[in-house]
Amino acid sequence: MHATGSAYSACVNAWARLPDEVRNAITHRFGPITDVTPMPTGLTAGTSVRLDTPRGLLFVKALPDDAASAPLYRREARVSPALPDVVPSPQLRWGGHHAGWITLVFDHIEPARQVDIGPEAPDAAAVVDLVRLLGEALAPNPAEGLPSVADNVRFLISRADRLLAARPDDLDGYAMLAAARAQLDEDGLGGDVLLHTDIHEGNLIAGADRLYLVDWGLAAVGAAWVEVALLIPRLILAGHSPEQAERLVEGIPAWKAAPPAAVNGLAAVWSLFREFVARYGPQPIRASRARAAAAGRAWLKYRMA
Repeated sequence: MHATGSAYSACVNAWARLPDEVRNAITHRFGPITDVTPMPTGLTAGTSVRLDTPRGLLFVKALPDDAASAPLYRREARVSPALPDVVPSPQLRWGGHHAGWITLVFDHIEPARQVDIGPEAPDAAAVVDLVRLLGEALAPNPAEGLPSVADNVRFLISRADRLLAARPDDLDGYAMLAAARAQLDEDGLGGDVLLHTDIHEGNLIAGADRLYLVDWGLAAVGAAWVEVALLIPRLILAGHSPEQAERLVEGIPAWKAAPPAAVNGLAAVWSLFREFVARYGPQPIRASRARAAAAGRAWLKYRMA
């Protein structure tokens, strides 16, 4: 391992945190580890590292199978092998369960840069093209054992309805949000397309010649337009106006067929859920969720004007 000082300690700690059985299983399949780099873990409580091996650079993420995020890892383990080659996503090289830990080993994408989907950024058009591709390549759904997108959305609905029931005096656009929420018919979300449902800059990697989509732990099955609708507030959050965001996606066939009332309802629930987390969620993420909620409200105001 080539790191020094505190960086070396972080590498050792990230790798050593894994049980011996997990580390042994990885080295048995991929050879001796010559370098370890700790990687961001996001909101999960697991361990993420980049490994340099005789069989190439690998990205490893693992967590205890009783962790709250473990079902997301299991879902990703079902989805990743089923993705067709045309979908740009790092290949799952191995998935295992040892010593009470779930481990996923992917190809590591390098060179890579941070994704920017803001106005004037080249990645904005690229992510729209990616969503168009997903709607075509993932119909019918190629994976088994996945929930419907309505199942995913019910969790958001539960928090949205709790916030609406509380009727906070400082909730901007309460009447608009409540009216739009009432328009959401869960049956209207149904379809037979595999959806990622969480496309944003943190789940995208800009490789040498294309964007890669990662973290399929919230994948679900539903209508193709839902993926587009879930992208739009992300574009607004990145700096696009609501009008600009909708103009970017207007050429996607699935979006043209999206039922307006269902889109409004989904936008309201998306925004209300993030407002709920901004008020009652973990302190470190409240500010970012408040910004996301504002982006969702701005989109809904534009649509319902």
